Amino acid sequence: MESSTILHELTHAEGLPREALKAAAERRSEMVPILIRELEAYLASPAADRKRPTPLFFSFHLFGDWKEKAAYRPLARLLRCRRNELDAHIGDGLVETAHRVMAAVFDGDPKPIFEIILDPEAEEFVRSRMCEALAMLVLRGEADRAAVTKFLRDCFMNLVPQSECYVWVGWQSAIAMLGLSELKLLVRKAFDRGLVDPQCLSFSDFEEDLQRGINQPGVPRFNDKQYAPFGNIIDELSTWYCFTDKFKEDQARRKQRAEEQKFAYPQPEPVIKPFKNVGRNDPCPCGSGKKYKKCCLH
Repeated sequence: MESSTILHELTHAEGLPREALKAAAERRSEMVPILIRELEAYLASPAADRKRPTPLFFSFHLFGDWKEKAAYRPLARLLRCRRNELDAHIGDGLVETAHRVMAAVFDGDPKPIFEIILDPEAEEFVRSRMCEALAMLVLRGEADRAAVTKFLRDCFMNLVPQSECYVWVGWQSAIAMLGLSELKLLVRKAFDRGLVDPQCLSFSDFEEDLQRGINQPGVPRFNDKQYAPFGNIIDELSTWYCFTDKFKEDQARRKQRAEEQKFAYPQPEPVIKPFKNVGRNDPCPCGSGKKYKKCCLH
């Protein structure tokens, strides 16, 4: 499969383009610069032009699969785009896989991730997940623990908004994952100020997670797939409902049901005006002998 065909398949696929993804992996050295150029072109385009079909969803996850460090910085810029733009191209990946992809492509410099977290215009769930990406990297020995600890401490004053926002959920999660007991008081203050939605979790939930992080760093949550770097793209995405046979079956069933309902009820007959061409002073068609205007016109 030629690179142009692969790119087209990744851009316009209606399901999981397995053959194109396999071909992309076989031509990885050729496809990496092509996909990065597509990503850079998207980032350079005005917002009005960002609605066109792109290969971003599959590119995003291919970079994670390939542990492609060259994609780290452009992906960090992508994740600072507005939510409506990201939703259109990355979809559930914003919550399900963004942190795992960024942990996989990490090039050793946490600054681009710091910038996503601190950007008040970035999508709050992405910012939250990037906090957890930092914790993953520290636990894997790929990011400096002291630098990340300082960043998380400073976030207490630097994060915007200083009100309830999902980024604070990721912030406290990263602190718990790393077992940072020295930041427990700050987390307590964050809960007291209502920065963390109490319907998401309570301070006692944080304490349990923190104790786990202290006693068993990275266990069990770090061994959970949710906190492991992104793996093989086909294995990973084939479990998503939208790429399963069940989804196709459900779609076909919904379409058939809609067609059946369409013909289950008789269509209303068109309204016909019986006296459409009768003049006001003409004899009334009802046979009364009166003029139309003094009879059925009323």
